[in-house]
Amino acid sequence: MARVSIDPNKSAYDNATVYFDKAKKMKGKSEETGKQIEKTKKEISDLERKEAAKATAEEKRARPTGAQPPSKKEWYHSYHWFMTSDGFLAIGGKSAGQNEEVVKKHLAAEDLFFHADIKGGSVVVLKNGKKAPDSSIEQAAQFAACNSNAWKVGYATIDVYTVPRDQVSKSPPPGEYLEKGSFFISGTKRYFRGMPLKLLIGRMTEENGGRIECVPERYDMNSFSTCFALEPGRLDKNVAEKLSRQLSVKKDDLLPLIPAGATSFMKMK
Repeated sequence: MARVSIDPNKSAYDNATVYFDKAKKMKGKSEETGKQIEKTKKEISDLERKEAAKATAEEKRARPTGAQPPSKKEWYHSYHWFMTSDGFLAIGGKSAGQNEEVVKKHLAAEDLFFHADIKGGSVVVLKNGKKAPDSSIEQAAQFAACNSNAWKVGYATIDVYTVPRDQVSKSPPPGEYLEKGSFFISGTKRYFRGMPLKLLIGRMTEENGGRIECVPERYDMNSFSTCFALEPGRLDKNVAEKLSRQLSVKKDDLLPLIPAGATSFMKMK
């Protein structure tokens, strides 16, 4: 129980006034203490935010130049591949063996088969191609053109055709022979005449993932923050090294994206 001291020389009213004044002073100190506590909490919170921002900045500075953001390894990453500007997946074989694999494992009834009209080249499959708009179909056709021997010999353009799965077979007519990675095509082919051998390579915008991509030239250039046009030309082994300096990425990250053969490049954006 709290003890209350009373001055016998003062009236009850005067004693009450003294304690009332003391109570007001204590309340004022309590409110001031509460304000000081809240101020300190805010200062600590601000300091923590600054320290977190500083740590993030240091982590970014420590990241190797050109390092790609980590991404999940997908089944199609072992092939030539890209996502069309409409969001359809296109894959292509990197070898005769992969051409066989692409058709056997991944060419479904709703897909489209593409190949440049030249001996030697990537079989390109546009997944759900029967439902794809013409923009995606044309991009897949250009992708097949660029990943063919037409690039190696320095052609500027090449014809490309597409057919559905039921027109693709490994059974040639009697007396004919199919090499590994080759297929017999029956029926009518849809042709894309004079398809330019051009690609775009560069860094996508942050909204599109911020990664380094290599896509057909008919892709939407606005998806890039910076990009270069590739076409058959003068440079060969040096093209990846020169582009790596321009894009601030490792040369080894670019090598799998650039077609085999002499290549030229020009900045587009």
